[in-house]
Amino acid sequence: MNRIGQIALCGALAVTLLGALASPASAETVVMGSTLTGNYDGGISGAPVLSVQLAYEPATSPNPVISPANGLVTGWKVKSADDGALYTLKVLRPNGPVSLVTATNSNFTGIASVPAPSAVPAGTALASPTGAVFSYPASLPINKGDYLGIRLGGAATGLPQAFTNGQHGNLIANNFAGQPADGSSADLLADEQHDLLLQATIEFCKVPDVKGLKVPAAQQALMAADCATGKVTKKKLKRSKKAKKKKGKVLTQSQAPGTTAVPGTAVDLKVAGLRKKHR
Repeated sequence: MNRIGQIALCGALAVTLLGALASPASAETVVMGSTLTGNYDGGISGAPVLSVQLAYEPATSPNPVISPANGLVTGWKVKSADDGALYTLKVLRPNGPVSLVTATNSNFTGIASVPAPSAVPAGTALASPTGAVFSYPASLPINKGDYLGIRLGGAATGLPQAFTNGQHGNLIANNFAGQPADGSSADLLADEQHDLLLQATIEFCKVPDVKGLKVPAAQQALMAADCATGKVTKKKLKRSKKAKKKKGKVLTQSQAPGTTAVPGTAVDLKVAGLRKKHR
């Protein structure tokens, strides 16, 4: 290869390397709830179970009902044919064991919520009797073990409705007057009339094991996992052959490897240094 070809090749490699280093980190994701393939109306009924209100079809959905990670709900979808329905997504944290075979369970605390930006438009029920899928944005922290549910309000009142087509349902509440507020106790009321389908996407960073890595490599691994580097401090070791091999490498990290967290969570690093020589 001549010199011009070598220069061109080096330039191409440099561009590729810079592109790889500049490429944004991508958080891991998990989808919770329904696959949104079932019908909105006449879904699971007759034997109400808690999982119905959590928008999960046990017979068809591979998605978890319970969050498997600490992270951030970044978006949610509802399959609905209920004209004028104004949904609110709520994160619920169980205060103890949860039974999935009872229609009501009051062992939750409302953690955080976000309303849909708009109501289900008029005419949806007639245009698509099995339901249309509506996508909404979110930015709700969620912990491993938390549940998701929907509270329903009418477009006219903005409040949860006690009845939908003559049936209690489509809401999470300990009463029907706008509760539960975030931070208060919550009941889950299973819906006997509709299989209200809910799906949510959770993004999270899974903390990598960076122990034994040099700081630049550790920082790169954290960034690739969509985590962040926090404080970097030194721990001075007594001089020895073993200590010299550890110099500049990560000894401990503040978040254990495999921990899931909100994207961008900072991980502090403690790096090995050497004590000064005695004169």
